[in-house]
Amino acid sequence: MLRKRALGATGLEVSEIGLGTWGLGGAYGALAESVGRATIEAALEAGVTTFDCAPLWGRGAVESWVGEVVKEKRDEVQLVTRGGAIWDDEGVHHRFTSEALRADCEASLKRLQTDRLDVFLLHDPAEEMLYREDTVPTVKALKSEGKVRAWGVSTTDVSVARMALSRGAEVLCLPYNLIWSGLVHELETELATSKVGLLARSPLMHGLLSGRWTEYRQFADDDHRRARWTHKALTVRVREVNPLRFLVKDEVRSMTSAAMRYVLANPAVSCAMLGARRPVQIANVVDLAGTAPYLPPEDVERVAHLVKP
Repeated sequence: MLRKRALGATGLEVSEIGLGTWGLGGAYGALAESVGRATIEAALEAGVTTFDCAPLWGRGAVESWVGEVVKEKRDEVQLVTRGGAIWDDEGVHHRFTSEALRADCEASLKRLQTDRLDVFLLHDPAEEMLYREDTVPTVKALKSEGKVRAWGVSTTDVSVARMALSRGAEVLCLPYNLIWSGLVHELETELATSKVGLLARSPLMHGLLSGRWTEYRQFADDDHRRARWTHKALTVRVREVNPLRFLVKDEVRSMTSAAMRYVLANPAVSCAMLGARRPVQIANVVDLAGTAPYLPPEDVERVAHLVKP
């Protein structure tokens, strides 16, 4: 059975591995709706109760798929989504006014077929947005109205994360994995003292930490990784994975499992969001997670010496 963890001091419990749905929305290339829905269904059947969404992903379609699949088990699942970012004619547009956030919340409630969002995250706000007179008060008002159970920020910026905590954020959604762990480590003191819930995203670093790639891996034109990594950058990244293969031993049967267990070994983490795109990638989630302490402490310490900050 997939275990649960407290989401900070929110009073919510989340499955220790959740389904991150960015990839279902086309970030790694076009995906058939039937496959997306089947992946959500497989996650639910495997014991996943936490689903991480955003209106941007599939331009709302992914939220609709999640809402349809989980509606009969709504009281057993935790729905995480975001506000403050939409697609317009020029691409992604961020706006964090009271009107925009309320509109985003209402639209997500409708697509997810629910009367409340378990976690409402500000989607990659600039630090100055958290100073606005209406941004944080609006999400707090949505919570007092019962439309949101907890609020927080999804970011890759340590300054934004710290500002969010100073404004009372209850949840942070941050990238955290074997290679890219610096942001979480920089916030180690704050995470320990603030009782904030931590949703760890990109635990496989967009698939790199599955350990199956070579430097000759090719990406489709509509796969964001094609623009993210040049051939030279990808070569460097693949070579960074090789020294970490020592983690695959005994009950840890794959690099995917090693990567997930590394994230779960950090007690600050509430949930690791696995970005599965097909049912087979989430069906064995219990085996991927393993049990505490997830990885031997000496192996976790060795990783710290192998990976450059």
